[in-house]
Amino acid sequence: AVPADEVIERALALDTRRREYGEQAEACERELSEYAPFGEIDPRTVETLKSAGVHVRLGLAASAKTLPTPDGFLLHILRRTEAGLAFALIAQQPFELADVDLGTTVTPVPLPARSRAESQAVLADTRRQIDALTAELAELAPASSAVSARAAELANAARFASVRAGMGDSQTVAFLQGWTPADTVDALRDEATQSGWGVVFTDPSPGEQVPTLLRYRRWARPITALLDFLRIYPGYREDDVGAVFLIFFSLFFAMLVGDAVYGLLILTVAVVLRAKLPRVPGHVFSLLMISGGATLLWGVLSGNYLGIAPLPGFLTAFKVDWLSDRDNVIELSFLIGVVHLTLAHVWNITQVRPRTKIIAQIGWIAVLWSMFLLARSMVLGHSLPSFVPYLLAGGAACVTLFMATKQEFKRDWINHALLPLTFIGNLVDVLSYVRLFAVGYASVAVVTAFNQMASSLGWHNPATAAAAVVLLLFAHALNLVLCALAVLVHAVRLNTLEFSTHKGLSWQGFRYEPFRASTTATNGPVSDHTSRASLMKG
Repeated sequence: AVPADEVIERALALDTRRREYGEQAEACERELSEYAPFGEIDPRTVETLKSAGVHVRLGLAASAKTLPTPDGFLLHILRRTEAGLAFALIAQQPFELADVDLGTTVTPVPLPARSRAESQAVLADTRRQIDALTAELAELAPASSAVSARAAELANAARFASVRAGMGDSQTVAFLQGWTPADTVDALRDEATQSGWGVVFTDPSPGEQVPTLLRYRRWARPITALLDFLRIYPGYREDDVGAVFLIFFSLFFAMLVGDAVYGLLILTVAVVLRAKLPRVPGHVFSLLMISGGATLLWGVLSGNYLGIAPLPGFLTAFKVDWLSDRDNVIELSFLIGVVHLTLAHVWNITQVRPRTKIIAQIGWIAVLWSMFLLARSMVLGHSLPSFVPYLLAGGAACVTLFMATKQEFKRDWINHALLPLTFIGNLVDVLSYVRLFAVGYASVAVVTAFNQMASSLGWHNPATAAAAVVLLLFAHALNLVLCALAVLVHAVRLNTLEFSTHKGLSWQGFRYEPFRASTTATNGPVSDHTSRASLMKG
């Protein structure tokens, strides 16, 4: 077997050459695109004409439908483009295009370095070289395991060197500092006693940047797949909202995708991949299974099966007719939103200090429900209950009077000045949950439209039936991609922006990465709270 270091060097060399050829190909493509309006211009032919006393200049005239032909010149319009007119100006005496009045703004275009045919040949050869280098790289694939092991070895060495460089020493004493989970303090103290180390434990200082360690209960652990993918973590002093994130993310996922067959497909793929890829962390597939199962359930209740209508009788038995009304789903979206945001303030009630701030949190809840009722009235035309102005005024008063202490008010008085905008922002927050309806409705509309297009092609002729099948496969593939994007944009946003803003989360944390050997080039898992340990060895 070829040593891993040789494979790495070979792969790096091949990749470097491939990037160089890629840059050459991009340069050729830019050149061909730039000179496309001028046709088959050969610089050697232009130079031959010049030696014979015929001078040619190329130019691009912006926003001109036609150009006048100056006396003593021959004007040849080559092509009309969005950028203007591409032309060649010819004369029997030397001239510069900038000195000729053509009645509009003209940009001189220098001659290309080579003919169009030569550029195309160079581009074709460059692409062949790229394909050959890609094939050579593919031949190194069997050594990927050895390369991964070597990469992990080098990563461990780099981490060790980094820690070693940060270790202090004084005469015969060496010392280092780091973070350890609070529940491992006793074990580390015992190890220090047995090994003859001196160890000092201190709690993090206020304002100090501390890594975050998250430990979830087993049922909530799948959310780590999403947090690791997005690389977002709560700060050390912020609450862990992973369980709430998982519950509402699954609900948002289901409403945004909205199709029972899509849900079944996601669920099936997750189960199969979990069996086929045992090395991949299980919580990745667990998140897909939870989201797929939720989508399947929502699709069954709403009666969405690939846009099929009418549904067979055995499927209509599970359908909830209330969800067929667009206004009902919009109202449900608003209701989910206000419950989601209310939960953030209820959570705050259990934690705020001083306890008088509880009144402000109750006020925020009153404002939110006022905005929910106002949203129903504005969007759906429902009558506004007579108590809403009093509920809103009372909530606003509670927030204004109890959101800050006297000292905080002196320091952050601007927050009080901006309260009217913040109250309006609460209405916007509730309204933003309408995206759960809008995106899901659009997904169903796309599938329905493609179903109608496929039906118009006909199923009686083998050729048209095949075309209809291809069209439907394309439509559903496209729709699944759009659904995935919608989940990443909307389901994540409603948790990390709207909910987190009301909860007071900034997601500015960074994960705890203990100093340890690893079998992969990546760092270890995220886990809870930490303490600082200082070790000394004489």
